[in-house]
Amino acid sequence: MLPPRIRVEAGNSDARYSPEPSLETEMRRIVESIYGPPVRRLPGLDVGRAYWGATKEFRYGGDMVDVFQYGSGHTSLAVVDISGHGIRAARHAALAKYALRAYASRGLDALASIRALNRLCIENSTFENEYEFFATAFFAILDARRQTMQYVSAGHEAAYVITPVGPRMLGATGPIVGLMDDDDAFSQETVQLDRGDIFAAVTDGFTEARDAGQIFLGPEPLVDIIEQHRAFEAEQQAEAVTRYARDYAGERLQDDIAALVVKIDAKTAA
Repeated sequence: MLPPRIRVEAGNSDARYSPEPSLETEMRRIVESIYGPPVRRLPGLDVGRAYWGATKEFRYGGDMVDVFQYGSGHTSLAVVDISGHGIRAARHAALAKYALRAYASRGLDALASIRALNRLCIENSTFENEYEFFATAFFAILDARRQTMQYVSAGHEAAYVITPVGPRMLGATGPIVGLMDDDDAFSQETVQLDRGDIFAAVTDGFTEARDAGQIFLGPEPLVDIIEQHRAFEAEQQAEAVTRYARDYAGERLQDDIAALVVKIDAKTAA
């Protein structure tokens, strides 16, 4: 058996040696970097993200939430659930994240961005000669100054704008991405936002969590959780959402859960 690889720590005259990080450690860093550093505050917005794995062991998955503010002062919001599991799903999640960022920063609207991602999924699968690259995706571009949000929901079933007078479900506006090469299959909606409104979305690990009677949790409890925690910061609300699904399913939780919560901040919104 070969001895473990070692590296010299630069700048240390004692030339101490330490073992190279394990492959598992390195892969963990790569996958965790898909989420990037936490974003808690942006102009006019209070942002919260949370993730809960279905197993205690580290595993690679395709659930991804992303918040990206770019040159025009707009903010893109993405909630993507890649088909499959493992490193391939994680790799595709990273591809979707940075592709959507690139499209938005180039000036594409939400509809053009999802159409471009759909084409990328199809062509990437063909070029790499691998299993199909499918994903449900909710992608929105939020203008905090004008308090509007344009969005496309590609097969995504759990996204809401929750106002003080009631919730609005943001229903699907197209099929899952990677399924059909048809730009006309997707459409875009725009919603008006007010100070105090809350956007909340989860991946299907939440909606498909099952209790002891095999009853699915569904999307509706998401609204109740947000309302019960309305006074909390967005990060705390997102954590409450993932915790609720975990407690509901217990050891029966079969899929990872990612949640994104964005509060239109009354204190800082322009």
